[in-house]
Amino acid sequence: MDSNFDNENYWNDSSRTAFNFDDDDGAEIGHKTLIGLETNLDPLTGGGDTISEASFDNTTTALNLSINSIISEDALKMILDEQTLDDPLVPKGVSPEDELKLLRRQIQSTLYVATPSLTVRKLLLGKKVSLEVYKSLSDKEKLLDAVLESGCPGDAVIYVLLFLERTLKPNHFHHLLAKRTKALNHYISFWKKEKREEVISFLRTLGRNNKATLLELQSTFIISDGVERKSKLLQLSNNFTQNSTANSLYQHMVQSSIKLLEIIENHHNILDPKLNINSTPIEILYECCRKNTNWKDHDMKSNISPYRVCVEQGISSSQFEWTALNERANAQAYADLDHIFEYIPTWYPMKQKQFHISFSISLAILKLYELEAPISVLYMFLTRMANTNEKLILAKKVKCTKAIIDALVGLKDMNQLTQLCDTLPERSEEKFYCESAIKNMQHKRWTTDSIKLNF
Repeated sequence: MDSNFDNENYWNDSSRTAFNFDDDDGAEIGHKTLIGLETNLDPLTGGGDTISEASFDNTTTALNLSINSIISEDALKMILDEQTLDDPLVPKGVSPEDELKLLRRQIQSTLYVATPSLTVRKLLLGKKVSLEVYKSLSDKEKLLDAVLESGCPGDAVIYVLLFLERTLKPNHFHHLLAKRTKALNHYISFWKKEKREEVISFLRTLGRNNKATLLELQSTFIISDGVERKSKLLQLSNNFTQNSTANSLYQHMVQSSIKLLEIIENHHNILDPKLNINSTPIEILYECCRKNTNWKDHDMKSNISPYRVCVEQGISSSQFEWTALNERANAQAYADLDHIFEYIPTWYPMKQKQFHISFSISLAILKLYELEAPISVLYMFLTRMANTNEKLILAKKVKCTKAIIDALVGLKDMNQLTQLCDTLPERSEEKFYCESAIKNMQHKRWTTDSIKLNF
């Protein structure tokens, strides 16, 4: 295909002007040249699918975009302020007036106090900030308040606090922390491992005795040696007796921890060797239940009696009953469950013992079913349920036929009772029990529910 570009004279002709990106006229010539190139392309050589076919909107309206559509004016001002504050050199090509302004700003950022908001912004952006320009106590206090209110991460708050601790008198620094709980919590979290004793003394100076006691307890429970931990707990217990302001909860925590250490120390040959000084009260209670041989009497003399452990450790009745239920069921000692869930009224000791459970009886039945307890044990608990509808649903779930029959009798549902009787095996205990229940319902002409009192 012949074209102007194949002609050698076209390339050697000096009348052709070179394209210059900085020249508007050159841009026009280049634009016309590109148009000519486009018209000379042969569609058969692939020119039909070129970029020249794309439509570009280069109008002034399309290119006249406002920067405010991309970023807000406040955010743009913040970025510009940050860039000018951090400029170490004066840009080239600026006027003397602009250069003087930049130099003044750099000197101001170095020698004069920057506003706390600008310093906080730089901390939020992760930039290095020199706080030495903050000299007066009021400026330092404003800086701390700005950091706390801005939501800066903990490392930025600690950076400011360490600066204040280094440059302020101890009484002034303590006064700042005493009025700002958030700053105090950051300071304690930072130093509680390396300067634990100093932090505890500092908290007591501020009157935060409960916080100081909690830190002392935490440091005590970190000790891995049983003898050393017990010695520290005894020391804390003596301090509690001398200090009337100590929290009663912490006193009970220390006393119960000492009792647990004594159980492990004195009975380690009897209890499970897996128990250690870090075992929980419930774990030790479970082991004491395993070693208990007399559930009829609530023994309070033995140190490893489950009842005594519950009293010393403040374990609730529901926690004790649930732990004992699991342990006795795992040991298949189901006869002890009657004694665990019996209740003797204190106001009338001669009265017959009653069944009592401190948590949901449905949970007890489901747990026993999960641990594969015998049907007789499940039936014993099902008979204690007062709601007949719930009893029927749960009896079907654990497959206790006698409880299902009792529930249907209570609901007076003869149809379902008859259908159930037809599905039971011949000459089975459940079959005889169901037939007896049906006969009793058929021959029963009146019940207490039908009695009406007329006055």
